[in-house]
Amino acid sequence: MTKSMTKDTAIISQLQQDIINNSQKGFPLTSKPYKTIAEQLAQVNIVASEQEVFDAIDDLNKQEVLSRVGPVFDHKKAGASTLAALAVPEKDLDKVAGIVNQFDQVNHNYGREHSYNLWFVVTASDMVALKSTIVNIELLTGLPVLVLPMEASYHIDLAFSINVTGVESPFHSQENKQLKQSSKISGSNDDVINLNNYEKAALRGAIEKGLPTALSPYQVIAKQLALTEQQVMMQIANWQEDGLIRRFGLVIKHRKLGYDANAMVVWNIPNDDMDKVAQKLAKCAPVSLCYQRPRRLPDWPYNLFCMIHGTDRNLVLQQIRQITEQLGLESIEKDVLFSFKAYKQHGARYSKAKISKINASKKDNSNEIKKQGQAHG
Repeated sequence: MTKSMTKDTAIISQLQQDIINNSQKGFPLTSKPYKTIAEQLAQVNIVASEQEVFDAIDDLNKQEVLSRVGPVFDHKKAGASTLAALAVPEKDLDKVAGIVNQFDQVNHNYGREHSYNLWFVVTASDMVALKSTIVNIELLTGLPVLVLPMEASYHIDLAFSINVTGVESPFHSQENKQLKQSSKISGSNDDVINLNNYEKAALRGAIEKGLPTALSPYQVIAKQLALTEQQVMMQIANWQEDGLIRRFGLVIKHRKLGYDANAMVVWNIPNDDMDKVAQKLAKCAPVSLCYQRPRRLPDWPYNLFCMIHGTDRNLVLQQIRQITEQLGLESIEKDVLFSFKAYKQHGARYSKAKISKINASKKDNSNEIKKQGQAHG
């Protein structure tokens, strides 16, 4: 059944669009990240002060354009996750969506056009916590959950460039490589003390929801966790290098920018053809995500998923037809599930550690060291 789209589009400036396109994949790891962004923009003749950049991003937050400024974790390395769906009677959809939203482990939750009409992502620290969450959702909703964990990833890029002002952001058209480089952490790293496991867990918990709104956000986090700013930035950089953090930057809510014709296209690909088809599909320009997930027969026959984000439903349908013809998939069973409502969207929650617990642990360790010193004195 087709739902009418509700328009709730934010109005953004050219500067805000340029900042988004510059900083989705690389928010600076510097003491003054907003100043760094201003300096980067100046390289392509976009004049903005540190405060103007900060205010522009703060306004994006207030308009709810941003999910967060912070990390996108690799699900397999960060913990456990799965895509899941419910077939909800239409009259109960908002109520059931509200029940699902109560779980912190649910970070995305969308209504889609299908008999399975509520689709959400569950993330947790481990498989035990993940399965427990799914069981509790089934108990509270009275509905069986369709569980579709990712089996293979062929393409992930929700940080595609946007153009809602009608003017292209200059560094995308000019391919300015200097702007795309990761920001280098200033200062010497030789004397930086590595974080212990408790401190790492606390830092992960602190950045999962996004950086604090401050001109020096890493300094704020460091103060909260009794760390140094250098330690915070270095650990985030290390996680990026290790692949735990896939990208660190502005994470946007595309629907808020008019990208409300968003289709999840699902295909029933013969197992022997999966890699060949998926690799070709992943290279198609409109495709932002491409995953293999399990079939759940007889209810769910599809095993290849891709996402196409757009501002015009007819254009997205045209792109799907072109991709189908281009890859010779006309005879392959498929379905197109447009989203019609975003019930929830925020960063994944994996961490269990609490800041108070970490600081208490550090205090205990400090007291133990003092006792040992007194014993040897």
